[in-house]
Amino acid sequence: MPPPRNRRPRGTGTIVEKHDAYYGQWRVRGKPVLRKLGPVRKPGTREGLTKSQAEARLRELMSETAKAPVPVAERMSVEQVGRRLITHLKAKGRKDSTLENYESHMRVHLTPHFGEMPIAEITSDDVEDFIELCLSEDAGQSIKSTLNYLGLLHSIFEFAIRKRLAHENPCKLVEKPDPDDEDKDIRFLDQAELDALLDAASVRHRHRRETLERGARVRHLRDADKLPWKAIAATIGVAESTAIYLYRCEPDAVSSSDEALCRVERVLYLTAAMSGLRQGELLALRWMDIDWVAQRIRVRRNFVRGKFGTPKSKRSSRAVPLADRVAGELELLFKSSAYQSDEELVFCHPHTGKPLDRSQVLKRFKKALTRAGVREARFHDLRHTFGTRMAAAGVPMRTLQEWMGHRDYKTTLIYADYAPAANEVDLVNAAFVAHGHQTVIKLSGSAANSTQQNPDELGGSD
Repeated sequence: MPPPRNRRPRGTGTIVEKHDAYYGQWRVRGKPVLRKLGPVRKPGTREGLTKSQAEARLRELMSETAKAPVPVAERMSVEQVGRRLITHLKAKGRKDSTLENYESHMRVHLTPHFGEMPIAEITSDDVEDFIELCLSEDAGQSIKSTLNYLGLLHSIFEFAIRKRLAHENPCKLVEKPDPDDEDKDIRFLDQAELDALLDAASVRHRHRRETLERGARVRHLRDADKLPWKAIAATIGVAESTAIYLYRCEPDAVSSSDEALCRVERVLYLTAAMSGLRQGELLALRWMDIDWVAQRIRVRRNFVRGKFGTPKSKRSSRAVPLADRVAGELELLFKSSAYQSDEELVFCHPHTGKPLDRSQVLKRFKKALTRAGVREARFHDLRHTFGTRMAAAGVPMRTLQEWMGHRDYKTTLIYADYAPAANEVDLVNAAFVAHGHQTVIKLSGSAANSTQQNPDELGGSD
């Protein structure tokens, strides 16, 4: 019986001798590899490889192939991989608003910059060029926006690596802009500015010539041609609610539609400033979310990009105090509204009951600011108005975090500078009081060898 063969350990490959040459066999990522190691050394010569030299060459080749990058399965651009990533995230249930943001970043920023360049060939230098372009004066992107684009690009590269479309993620090798370099000042309205805005929002205004002309056309289509609102809206290229609004626009007359819309938006501005709700949360607010007895506003939904959904984060599902002034204004709005069921929207269009158009809300908000003579502000600054006012009133930061629905406590700390500290002014005053409420500090005559004397040793002057 022949002696048993010595089997090589797993993973060390195999050496075979064929046609006077050594060949190495091993597997890389499950696939067989066969490489020629060299000719077999014949006895009495110095040419070719001995068995031990063939073993060494085999280990060398196995090490090199193990370190080699995985072959790219397909040459694809950043846009193509990004589309696959968005489809993957959609299947996993990622929020529609987030995916729409990703698509916007792709279309406006990533695709124009990287173009058709294969993603496997993009280097850290290319990513740094992208960052520099975003922060340039011509592009005018903020650091926060630039970091958002980089975050998406990072995810695209990670997805490409998993799908064997790239070897590495160059975003990990670049120096990202520091968010601490951003301007930390927040904008908000003081009480006088808020009152001026609310007064301006209550003012009914006459219509421009272009609006009156379109209104006359709508009235003709409605009264003479007997067209339904949907057909009229399609004919002139506007929303159905806008067609109804134009129908009520008459020459030299105040529009009752405008009056109703002003009433809704005035309460919208007040609620935003005195509750801290985001715009999407306000537009999705239902009458059932107003708890008159407990004096709470319960945030349960969001309205973003024409769709209702869940709030921004888990902490965004919350309840905030319903101030007496807001409760009174909401009660008046409820009585004047034609849509009073629990499921109806609080801040709906007064003639259709549908959600207000976000872009139109912003336009009318800007016009109200102009009529009020208030400096330029964003609708989101009404939320900052609530945050700064509550911090100044002494509301604890943790409580304010719950009210505003911040996921991260650090976000709430932007209002910490407006929070008063107990007796802080008294402490500063007491530290500098000496002899008749005046402190005189005398310095030596030599500026090069100046020393400050003990305040207790200084005399006061009347």
